[in-house]
Amino acid sequence: MPTDPLSRREFLKLAGVTGAAVGLGAGLGGLVAACGEEEPATTTTSAAGTTTSTAAGSTTTVSAGVEMGREIKIGWVTMTTGVFAGLSEPDDFLLKLAKDTIGDGLVCADGKKHPITWIVKDSQSDSNRAAEVAGQLITSDKPDIVFAGMTPVVNIPVGQQCEANGVPCITYGCPMEPWFFGMGGDPAVGFKWAFNVFWSIADLNAVYIGLFNKLPTNKKVACLWANDPDGIATADEKTGFPAALREAGYTYINPGLVTNGTEDYSSVINKFKAEGCECLTALMNPPDFANFWKQAKQNGFVPKVTAIGRAILTRPDMDAVGDIGNGLCNEVWWENTHPFKSSLTGLTCQEIVEAWNTEKGTPFSPALGLTGGGGFDVVVDVVKRTTNLDDPASYVEAIRATDLQTLVGPVKFANALPNCAITPLVGGQWIGKVGNWVRKVVDNSHYPDIPQTGEIVDLTTL
Repeated sequence: MPTDPLSRREFLKLAGVTGAAVGLGAGLGGLVAACGEEEPATTTTSAAGTTTSTAAGSTTTVSAGVEMGREIKIGWVTMTTGVFAGLSEPDDFLLKLAKDTIGDGLVCADGKKHPITWIVKDSQSDSNRAAEVAGQLITSDKPDIVFAGMTPVVNIPVGQQCEANGVPCITYGCPMEPWFFGMGGDPAVGFKWAFNVFWSIADLNAVYIGLFNKLPTNKKVACLWANDPDGIATADEKTGFPAALREAGYTYINPGLVTNGTEDYSSVINKFKAEGCECLTALMNPPDFANFWKQAKQNGFVPKVTAIGRAILTRPDMDAVGDIGNGLCNEVWWENTHPFKSSLTGLTCQEIVEAWNTEKGTPFSPALGLTGGGGFDVVVDVVKRTTNLDDPASYVEAIRATDLQTLVGPVKFANALPNCAITPLVGGQWIGKVGNWVRKVVDNSHYPDIPQTGEIVDLTTL
């Protein structure tokens, strides 16, 4: 059957998969943008964000006698271009893998085999553009369900558009609290159409403190947070990282939220040095953190341990920082050593990396697991379980009933905030140099099922 998972051997026999660079960003699509003009479907995704509408191929077959059902359209808003394009490098690889696995149709709850058409839109790493293309997707292409990622720059405006237009939506890769409250959510009510998959700020706080606790320090934390939805949520005195730091016995120095694109960090670096901070936490865009860290090293500010959000998630991000990035720590939401398996393909984390290496021969991105698990695994599973494929509310019922083991871990929409599924999080450290980075899991205390693969190293000794 086309819905059976592929073995690794079977997958490696399939046609090659070509690469694309798509990314991750942060921003707030606070207003639902007006729907734009219809975009013609093409077979490529341009930097301008044209639609890609590609029906599933026929690389697998189904048992004789299965009745054909109507075409199901799945919309996907991602970040093919823009400042965070690096995190979507696996996008076309995963799309091709999904199409090869499904073949000429997906057998759904109605017992029929439904051809799947994927309609891809590029947000250009811009929240306004994300709202615009989501509106175009909804009005022109009329998808049955939408999935999208990553972070507030995509998840919030796409979620808002789907909520306003009554379209089932699953987003991935934006922390629970920035997504839910950025969407304008009421915890007592939740949303009708929009859902999100990723970890929570509370989980992130625990992982960062776990990293700090790994080394003896004076428990003074330098804090550098961007002035955007992620940074605002993280910096909140009552619900963000400051409250968690106080509870854990740490003091913190917060010079104020910094504007994305800031070039001179000398004043905050001097403040951190004057306070004698031995820990550093930051939540910044990759280019901004690379700039800050180079200035920090030049000015003699080298903390013992770091916890860096968003800026150093991928090997290209680390290459941009340079060899001076050796020993930087961050949260880890996916690695090839994670003990999970894709519900769609049957490939384990290590096996999908091997498949990537066979096709690409380049270092893999953690987005390979997140997009594959929180995106493709979940949306395909929801479509399979939807009892009435012509009724948008039926898709929502299937989303709410999700209880799935995915490539990024277990996904279930039953958490502290409605419409949210929480994925596992551990602490890691980048070791190596430009062109040769390995990220070790150095703290798994908050999710021991994920194996620890290294011991943390004091930055000041490197």
